[in-house]
Amino acid sequence: MIKLVIFDLDQTLINTLPRFHRVFNETLAHFGEREVDWDIFIKDYANDVLNRHFNVSADEFWKYFLSNYVHRDDEDRVIDGAVEVLKYLKDEGKYIVITTGRIVPMETVREELKKFGLLEFVDRIYTRYDHYEDGKRRTEMIRKAMEEFRASENETVFVGDYWPDMVSGREVGVFTVGVLTGLESHEKLLKYGANVVIESVKYLPHIIKNLEQKKQHFK
Repeated sequence: MIKLVIFDLDQTLINTLPRFHRVFNETLAHFGEREVDWDIFIKDYANDVLNRHFNVSADEFWKYFLSNYVHRDDEDRVIDGAVEVLKYLKDEGKYIVITTGRIVPMETVREELKKFGLLEFVDRIYTRYDHYEDGKRRTEMIRKAMEEFRASENETVFVGDYWPDMVSGREVGVFTVGVLTGLESHEKLLKYGANVVIESVKYLPHIIKNLEQKKQHFK
């Protein structure tokens, strides 16, 4: 049976692309670069080539970006079905962990989850502010969650939208689900390690039910 479900946050549970665009432009301005309009941004985001817009080191740029990736006003939206999925998982007795590469205090993410009606279903939140220095990769966070909730690779599912998320899941050896709400292609998510790719988190219960049925069949 599946015991633990670990989620990426941005573009997996919450659509924060407008925030990403805003903070990206604020970070460009901080480093003296020209801002980028929405159409160019969204194209380069999908193609993973945003680094072409600045000349400072990528580490320096993204560290500043992730340290300022905070919610404002009403620019973000919960991914359709996310609340219902988390409720379903909790009703099924699963542990739920949220991971994020944001370099902000856990409490900041906690307040945001509360605002969007997600917090009541979440058991733990891991951010890069307190630990986990492997950058875009989530291996440390996944392993920490598995250790804390005493879940094996066969009892853990990891869900994310970005190709490095898939690499992390594959490296740890957990069942890894890619979602298309982060604008990555189906083919790219599979290439980098997804066991399965779904349109959005809305369809996760079906995947978990099938996975558990298969595990039960082979007992």
